[in-house]
Amino acid sequence: MRSAGRSHKAAVPFILAQLQVSEDELRAQGLEAKTLTAIYNDYTNRLQELEDIAQLVTTTLRRQQDAHAVRHRVKEPLHLLKKIIRKKKEYPDRHLDVHNYLEYINDLVGVRTLHLYKEACHSIGEYIQQVWELKRTPYAYVSNEQATRTRLFAASQYNVIVNDRGYEAQHFILKVKPNRQQYLVEVQVKTLLEEGWSEIDHCIRYPDHEPNELLNRLLWLLGQFTMKADAVASQIQALAEELHKYNHPQAQPEVTVAQLRSHIEALPIDEQEKQYLYACLAKQTGT
Repeated sequence: MRSAGRSHKAAVPFILAQLQVSEDELRAQGLEAKTLTAIYNDYTNRLQELEDIAQLVTTTLRRQQDAHAVRHRVKEPLHLLKKIIRKKKEYPDRHLDVHNYLEYINDLVGVRTLHLYKEACHSIGEYIQQVWELKRTPYAYVSNEQATRTRLFAASQYNVIVNDRGYEAQHFILKVKPNRQQYLVEVQVKTLLEEGWSEIDHCIRYPDHEPNELLNRLLWLLGQFTMKADAVASQIQALAEELHKYNHPQAQPEVTVAQLRSHIEALPIDEQEKQYLYACLAKQTGT
């Protein structure tokens, strides 16, 4: 059931003015202004219902123990039309109209689930697939096809995509049907640090321009720093757990100093920093 939405209906001249195109330019791309206007008016009437769906998905994801923060947004009507125009170039044989656009646009609702440590993505992904039916196989964007994590995604039946910009995340397209109408919701799962990098990358690149070679390089470097920071965070978590076991041997099997040193050795930091951490460890363990 549709919510009340906006009562005022947009007309073709308004849509053309907002998109800054002419009817002839749209026709040259295989699109009709009246079709886009009809989609715009239908979509604005669905905004409250989509916001309710976003809230439902967000609330459900927050119940997952590894989800540190969950954010959502509902796509703006004009952004929807701009996406339809962009996708027409990519899929010229696809003809979207007011009757079928809901079947093709995967991210009318976008939800981001953020976690602290890289390994948590697997438990969150399992939770998502237990709760919702998916439109397609989940995507895992990775920066290194040889990494252990990449092989884990492939073994878990993800569609693995190597991203040369350094983007890393998992994307799920949910089928959500609170009433008779089915909607598609895109859920992105990533670490807090990955979210920071992708937000900066998004602001520079999207939606109307591409950065030059200098900005491309700087964004790539920022992505490399982010990956190293995530690796350090994961090792900190692992080392903290091992130190707890070492300091409480009655509760857990005893952990050796060698095992603790191996976590420090795995950190992507220079040798001087490692030596300092070894000294701190020796002071704490008395070895």
